[in-house]
Amino acid sequence: MKKVVIVGAGHRCYTVFAAKLYKSYSDLVKIVGVCDVNIKRCEFYRDNLGSDIELFTDFDAMMDKLSPDAVIVTTVDRFHHEYIIKALKRGCDVYSEKPITIDEEKCFMIREAERESGKNVTVTFNCRFMPYFVRLKEIVKSGVIGKPLTINYEYVLNTVHGGDYFKRWHRFMANCGGMLVHKSTHHFDIVNWLLEDEPKTVSAQAARLYYGNDDRPHGDRCMQCDYKDKCESYAFLYDSDFLKKLYFDAEKEDGYIRDHCAFKDDTDIYDSMSVSVAYKKGTLLTYSLNLYSTEEGYTIHIIGEKGKIEASTLFEGDEYKIIVKYRDGRKDTITFPKAGGMHAGGDDRMFNMLFGGLKDDPLGQCAGSFDGFKSVMVGVAANRSIKEGKRVDVSETLDRLR
Repeated sequence: MKKVVIVGAGHRCYTVFAAKLYKSYSDLVKIVGVCDVNIKRCEFYRDNLGSDIELFTDFDAMMDKLSPDAVIVTTVDRFHHEYIIKALKRGCDVYSEKPITIDEEKCFMIREAERESGKNVTVTFNCRFMPYFVRLKEIVKSGVIGKPLTINYEYVLNTVHGGDYFKRWHRFMANCGGMLVHKSTHHFDIVNWLLEDEPKTVSAQAARLYYGNDDRPHGDRCMQCDYKDKCESYAFLYDSDFLKKLYFDAEKEDGYIRDHCAFKDDTDIYDSMSVSVAYKKGTLLTYSLNLYSTEEGYTIHIIGEKGKIEASTLFEGDEYKIIVKYRDGRKDTITFPKAGGMHAGGDDRMFNMLFGGLKDDPLGQCAGSFDGFKSVMVGVAANRSIKEGKRVDVSETLDRLR
């Protein structure tokens, strides 16, 4: 039985990690402790997952008392490195929520601690386990389109999902590195994984065009807003007993506000981003992320030496569809059922590998620290490119992190 502790008792940790471990993997993994700066959120975990879970607001005190085998890190992104390093130094393996961290210096700190400890950091890239991306990986790996030469990857979020990032702690670059680190780390990792390659140079542009518009009629927070009935970004967060107990009932403990207005002008993250990446083996990636679209999903076009793959979750219908077009005019249309479960079926499959004892990994879905560094450094370099107006080379940094 593996003993694990959690640091960072938020919504994502509960739904992605804690509840699943408790309900489906209790014969293999036992959650013995939960740590968060807000004791009310810790109590929510205990009240819903088991009275024997011990609660802490001090990470070191939890580690001293419980001596776990592994630590699950799901704090605010900017603190990931602190708890990853502390856990490694205590001889624990670490499961880190993405992104592994938010800047280059913190990547080096984690890598050094991992080398010295001999323990491992696993980054929970659940997209690698989504059936859609698994099928896409199998097609690319089969070689039917030859070497991928260019990839065009467009990801769009609607105003409820996209706008929610502007309401919580993600709304400040210092907390998460912006969406090119926090959100896009998923997407950059998928491209790295599909190509089995490393990014070399990165250039980018970005802007905040929709949110953070103080000229628009708005309130201070959704709960008290006079315009909520007319706002496309308003979400009925208060109708959820789960969110009420986890956040709104816990506000008095640490002052954290979960429902800032997405249109307040004090935010500093971008909502429109465009990135160009050159890979070591020659492939060129053109990537865009938009957080205020009318729909949600992604479109990926991979053009290779022998043909083209068209993949999109924006296709209509009850099935997923991937189209392969060949240079001689032939076309294959691959359809398969849409997956259920959290994150398009990715979470269940990821847990079977990380915690369920599944060892066979022919597609390399289990992601280590270097995979985390590769995806983060694309976002970090993109932010630097936006700020400095120049192309950024990440190859030397990745060589040092290898």
